[in-house]
Amino acid sequence: MNALRQYVDHFIVGQVEKGKQLGRTIGFPTANLNIANNVFLESGVYGVYVYYQSKKYLGMMNVGNRPSFNDGNHQTIEVHIIDFNEYIYDEILTVEIMFYIRKEKKFNQLQDLISQLKADKFYARKQFHLLK
Repeated sequence: MNALRQYVDHFIVGQVEKGKQLGRTIGFPTANLNIANNVFLESGVYGVYVYYQSKKYLGMMNVGNRPSFNDGNHQTIEVHIIDFNEYIYDEILTVEIMFYIRKEKKFNQLQDLISQLKADKFYARKQFHLLK
């Protein structure tokens, strides 16, 4: 339980910017966040709450350099908002980090990445249910 609580009260605020739109092609659209401050988080996937227009959503956030897409070594912060489908480019999101899901890793096959994202989403929903 202690590991779960280490991220509570850790918030990231950022503006949604247009990315390469690869996530939407595999069923996991992401909001790419442009943040003012550096984020000192371990690369990986996190379960997060996303606050947008006074509403709270469940989400998954990837912090890292997207090794499966050979995207370079710059850090990106991408949020997949679960059960959400709105146009939010240039909008401001507040993200509350709740728990760590897994380390970022390279997938050689796109289908392997999709399968892992589905498993991550299932795990995240289960963890959010336990937080209630």
